Amino acid sequence: MTSLDDILADGALTRVLRSFKEATGIAARVVDPTGAPAIASRTWEDCAFCRLVRSSEDGPRRCSKSYAYAARQAASLGDLYVFQCHAGLVCWAAPLVSESTLLGAVLCGQVIMWEPDEYLVRDSMERLGDLDIPLTQLEAAIGELEQVSTVRVQAAAELLFAVASYIVRSEDLALKQRNEIYRQQRLLGEAIQERKRIEEQFSVRGLYSPQQERELLSAVRSGHRTEAKRMLNDILAEIFLSQPDRPDIIKARLLELAVFLSRAAVEAGADPERILGLNYQSIQNLSCCDTFEEVCFWIVGVMDEFIDAVRETPDSPSGQIREAILFMRENLASKLAVADVASSVHISPSHLSHLFKEETGMSVMDYFTALRIDEAKRLLAMPQLTVAQVSAAVGFQDPAHFSRTFKRTEGISPTAYRQSMISAG
Repeated sequence: MTSLDDILADGALTRVLRSFKEATGIAARVVDPTGAPAIASRTWEDCAFCRLVRSSEDGPRRCSKSYAYAARQAASLGDLYVFQCHAGLVCWAAPLVSESTLLGAVLCGQVIMWEPDEYLVRDSMERLGDLDIPLTQLEAAIGELEQVSTVRVQAAAELLFAVASYIVRSEDLALKQRNEIYRQQRLLGEAIQERKRIEEQFSVRGLYSPQQERELLSAVRSGHRTEAKRMLNDILAEIFLSQPDRPDIIKARLLELAVFLSRAAVEAGADPERILGLNYQSIQNLSCCDTFEEVCFWIVGVMDEFIDAVRETPDSPSGQIREAILFMRENLASKLAVADVASSVHISPSHLSHLFKEETGMSVMDYFTALRIDEAKRLLAMPQLTVAQVSAAVGFQDPAHFSRTFKRTEGISPTAYRQSMISAG
């Protein structure tokens, strides 16, 4: 979740508040949930009235209490909260909320909406009399207060709310992006270490195989994001290990891969014009990537865009079928029946069978078998796994049954397939 420190970290909000003051003539500040000031425009303290109030012993505490209350009210409303502070000045608060948590508020004001008169002086004395502020000083400070029209107050308030909302949304998005980068770096690091271990143990070295590429493209065509990202991480690990000191070559390889991914998306029914536009933008973005991590995050983002384009095509599987396929992918080692898959998407087995056949051209169980065989092909490329281990990993407890099913689907035995992979590599 975004924190108030996250929002304030880069100084952008401070600059916005200064510009807000210069544009509207009205000061603004950020407070935390307790009402304590976090940042202020340079001229927030220029109000002589407030300086006088805060110079008293109890003035700062009252100000903070008033601001904290305003922040809570604004958060509960989910909108601007216009109020009179404890001293009687007109202020308004825009909530800073992230994931339903109050981070603080942007406060604006310290103004009056009417001519300073005897009534205002009397009201102020009633509110502040116990602070022992001399009457003459109070009258002088009231005379310096800025009078703001209702229209101006409303316009400034709406601008403030728009700014506060935009900044929180932007920071939430930035936080999600940072978290995704960290997650991607962690997964990529794990893939690199696993590849190094395999190379050291089995003396296997080289770029990713054509089979890996085909499986990645297949995952993109089917719109299966989780599987595609896992496969992409494996490929990125091998690219890095093959050319760790050549960022130019790595960029070139990934640009080539992006072209293949775009072609797969178009083949799956994605709008060619949309894909062309994404390609153009992605090439421009790649030029700004300097490190291996940045390039990796770039290719993951590109692939995400292509998968989104595939999943949004009219001919892509419906939500229920997509969820059913995802359930099967996540349970390849389990003994599933049509009823199990149907239950996972909350429809009857007969309804699922009808929808599945209509959208994929295959029965549920035939599709499940195809998924198992696809996963088996991926696992067979790992020399540390025996055929029996691969068989068990994809839900075949009987290796002989697995071999027969594999040969019926692929035309060759699992052992022969593995040998062909080694020869191709």
